[in-house]
This record gives sequence, C-alpha cells and structure tokens, in this order.
Amino acid sequence: EVTGDQRPPKHARVEGGGSMVSGPHKLIPGKAAEEFVLPPAMGHDCLLDGKIVVKISDADQTILASMGPESLRNVVADSSVAVFKLLKVATFLNDLASQTKACADAKGKVTKLEKELHDAKEEEGKLKEKVGELEEKLSSLTLTSTTDEEEKKVDPTGTYAKFSRADLIAKIYEVRDLQIEVASSSFQNALAQLQVLNPGI
Repeated sequence: EVTGDQRPPKHARVEGGGSMVSGPHKLIPGKAAEEFVLPPAMGHDCLLDGKIVVKISDADQTILASMGPESLRNVVADSSVAVFKLLKVATFLNDLASQTKACADAKGKVTKLEKELHDAKEEEGKLKEKVGELEEKLSSLTLTSTTDEEEKKVDPTGTYAKFSRADLIAKIYEVRDLQIEVASSSFQNALAQLQVLNPGI
C-alpha cells in the first residue's frame, strides 16, 4: 500500500531463455541509482541473430553525437584498455583457479603418499618380526640337525633314539654297574691265578 505522493519503484520484467528476470534497467540522467541490473544477455541466445534490433538510449545517442572524432577515438581507446584489463584479470583469475586446483590436488596426493608411507613402515615392521621368528626357527632347526648327526655317530643303529632322559640315565647306571662287576670279576680271576702260581703269597 502506498500513501501520499510516494510511488513504488517500477521494475522492468524481461523474459528470455524460458526464465523471468526482474529489476531496474533504466537510469535517470544526473541521478545516482542504488541498483542497475544488466540486460539478461546470457539468457538470450538469439540476441545477435539479426532479428532483434539492438539500440542505445536516446540520451547516449545525444552524448555520442555531440562528441567530436577525437573524443570518440579517446572513448574507443579507453574502452579498449578497459576490455584488455578485463581480459587480463579474467586470465589471471583463471590461472589462479587452475593453480589453486593443482595445489589442492598436490596436497591430496601428498596426504595419500604419507598414508601409504605410514602403512608401508607398519608392514615393514611386521615383516621384520616375521623374519626374526623365521631366523630363530632356522637356528633351532640347524641345532637340531647338528644334534641328530652327533647322536647318529654315538648311536648309529638308533637303539636309544626313542629313550627318554630317565631311561638314558638308568641305562648309564646299568652299564656302569656292569662294567664294575666285570672289572671286579676280572680282578678276582687275576688274583686267583696269582695265588695258584705263588702259593706262598
């Protein structure tokens, strides 16, 4: 609702490309505007197809008509410089975006490589532990093999291979007692022979 002499601002509506764009498009000469919406050229694919007449405002025509050749050349030169500056800024921003993306990709690769390196170090530690265990087993097998060879030299027929430690100790005592008994018997026989040969002893 509008009261008094106040009137709501008029907003032009322009249809293009199947979409509706609204906003102030007209400027009043000599007065500042809070907002100016550029014509929706991006939505008009047929803007320069020859069927649409492109015009400039009467005020701009009056200004351009009042300018001399030198002034027009200056306007063209200034506008060309502005276009080149715009191209430079656009190129710089494009390169900056590419560098930013490349930097982000590089950081992602670095993070991935760091994780792979960490995993590789953990795997290396596990493999070292396995190598240590295998070396211990190999050493044990070598010792067992050497022990088996020595046992074969002492017991070539394998008579005592299945004996327990207690059985071996008992067998040692048995052999010792037998040797003592044999030695005692031999001594007694030798003594008896001496007595026969020497009755006076």
